[in-house]
Amino acid sequence: MIKKIKKNQDGQSTTEFLSSFIFAIVIVLVFLKISFVIADGFLVHYATYMASRTYLVVDINANSPGGSDAASFQRSAQTFLSFLVPRLVPNWTANLQVNSPRNVDNKVFVGNWIEFRNQFGVSDIVGGRKPVYLRSESFLGKEPTVGECIERVCAAMNTVSGGADCSKYTTLFDNGC
Repeated sequence: MIKKIKKNQDGQSTTEFLSSFIFAIVIVLVFLKISFVIADGFLVHYATYMASRTYLVVDINANSPGGSDAASFQRSAQTFLSFLVPRLVPNWTANLQVNSPRNVDNKVFVGNWIEFRNQFGVSDIVGGRKPVYLRSESFLGKEPTVGECIERVCAAMNTVSGGADCSKYTTLFDNGC
C-alpha cells in the first residue's frame, strides 16, 4: 500500500519559528562572547593603568638613580595582581612588563605594559578558534628618584661653583627636583 503524502502546511510555522529562534540565539551568544572579551580588555587595561600609577610614584630613597626601579616594578606588579586579573580572565598566561627610565631611549614610553590573548570566536564558523592578541599600555612616566635629584642638584652646583665636590659636607634644599 502506498501512503499518500499530505500537501497541507501543518507544522510550517513551527519549523520557521525554530529556525529563526536558533539563529537569534546564536546572535545573542556571539554578542555575549564579544561583551566578555571587551570586559576582560577593560579590566586588564584598568589594572595596567593602576600598576603604572604605582610605578610612577614608588621610591625607596635609594642613592643611585636606578635604585628604586626594581622596587617600583615589584609594587606595580602587586597592584596589577590585586585586581585579580589572572583569576577573572580565562586562560590567563601573561605577565606585566615595564619600560624603566634607564632602559628606554624615549622617556615618553616609561611605564607598564602587558600583552595577552583571548578567545574571540564562538566556533570555527562564527569568529574562528584562533586567539586574538591584545596589548595594554600605560606609559605615565616615572617621578625622579632621590638619587636622581641628588645627581641633578650636584650637577647644577658643579656648573655654578666651577667643580665643587658634592660628596662631602654639602647641605641642599631640594624642592622636589
